[in-house]
Amino acid sequence: MSPSALLLAAVVGATAPAAQPVVKCIDAAGNVTYQNAPCEKGQVVRPIEMPKAENRDDTSAWELAAHEGKVVPGMPKRWVLRARGAPAEIRPAVPRDAATEIWRYRGADGASWLVGFQGEQVAWMRDEARSPAGSAGAASASAPPGAGPASGSTTAAAGGSATRGPQNRRFVIAGRYCEHVFAEIGPADRDEPLPANGSAPAGRRYIYEPAPGDPSMRTVFSCVDGRVADVERTLVR
Repeated sequence: MSPSALLLAAVVGATAPAAQPVVKCIDAAGNVTYQNAPCEKGQVVRPIEMPKAENRDDTSAWELAAHEGKVVPGMPKRWVLRARGAPAEIRPAVPRDAATEIWRYRGADGASWLVGFQGEQVAWMRDEARSPAGSAGAASASAPPGAGPASGSTTAAAGGSATRGPQNRRFVIAGRYCEHVFAEIGPADRDEPLPANGSAPAGRRYIYEPAPGDPSMRTVFSCVDGRVADVERTLVR
């Protein structure tokens, strides 16, 4: 390489902007955004870790675990949704949780268990009853035995917002992250597997019956790869 070419490469390298880290911003209303620019003044800033690249072995292992209804360390959120359905609660973690976000599920016996995430991947799982509040506790290798899909809950969702409920169902649109939708409207009345169709991967369909706050509408949507794929609303007389 000529001296002039070397000088040009050095100048370009010196002036190239550094990549901005992705941060999680939470505003006063509890709304969560992920961005690679600084949060606005007054917002809570939470640094996050970007997910690692998913390879074929990972996908096969997570698909098998999800088919068996299990949650395993390293599993991305979209596979957790496929394995266990919508959580009863999504909340931000505190530093001693050793996580960035926590999902809470309810078992068929009424017991609760928690899934802690670092960024988009599962960091740990534990029985809520066996752990002191706010601490990570011991991680297990899979979901606690007998834990079933989430049942109804009116607990405030991620970010501490108290406006979670059926009134938010009108904001469910294709393309949104399913985890954010569940945090806003709560768990479904029922859900069912959605088989793969051609090139479209398998997913899960969630059914919400009319309820106070949305009294005349049945809302049904499908989650595929962690995002809302389609939404169907039916007027119920």
